[in-house]
Amino acid sequence: MNKSLLGASALFLAACSGGDLVPVSLEVPNCDTAVVFRIDAEQLVPWDTLALSDGMLETELPLDSSGSTFYALSFKHGASLRLGIERGDDIEGSVKVVGSGITDYSVTGSQLSERLLAHYLPLRHTALLMDTLEQEAKAHQGMQDAAEQNAQLFMRYEARVAKHREELIKLVNEQPASLANIFALYQSAGNFYLFDPQRDSALFRSTADAMSEAHPEHPILKVFIQSAIR
Repeated sequence: MNKSLLGASALFLAACSGGDLVPVSLEVPNCDTAVVFRIDAEQLVPWDTLALSDGMLETELPLDSSGSTFYALSFKHGASLRLGIERGDDIEGSVKVVGSGITDYSVTGSQLSERLLAHYLPLRHTALLMDTLEQEAKAHQGMQDAAEQNAQLFMRYEARVAKHREELIKLVNEQPASLANIFALYQSAGNFYLFDPQRDSALFRSTADAMSEAHPEHPILKVFIQSAIR
């Protein structure tokens, strides 16, 4: 990764934001490196590669001119997460890996990041269940009733997907103007998207309207509306 380009990117962001920086302190045991990307309207933009000291990530993330800036963090031991920052935030938290590379994390000091975490928890629950179901399916291989057992596993999966949808809909409706909703509406369980812009058009439109009123010029929201709201 080109360090000079990353440094130039960081300076550009700081210039655009008037120097606004948000401190981030994360405890990340058993990890010594993190890669940080800014989530642009249509892509991930490399920002920096950070060395952790004694399992602690200490950095400052710059706000862009939108005032609500999103970052994706990828850690060497396999964990990953999103942060959303706004002026006045001061983020603290912890990160670890559970199951088959599933991230377990906590975060405070940022309403947007806390909302992203709230939306992530149902996804984490689903991922852990899918991990369990996969292990159970392997154990059924070769048994006479394997087909019946696998059918029951699939029913458990379908029930969880339905519950996952319900949990996200409740969260989105609690704060329809939060930009974190954009990421919630594109969650998936395996290869199955939980929401569809046509099937769930009422939810997409009501949420887009609320976000547009609160953040009329946000570039990520503009792309969301163009791609999901017909």
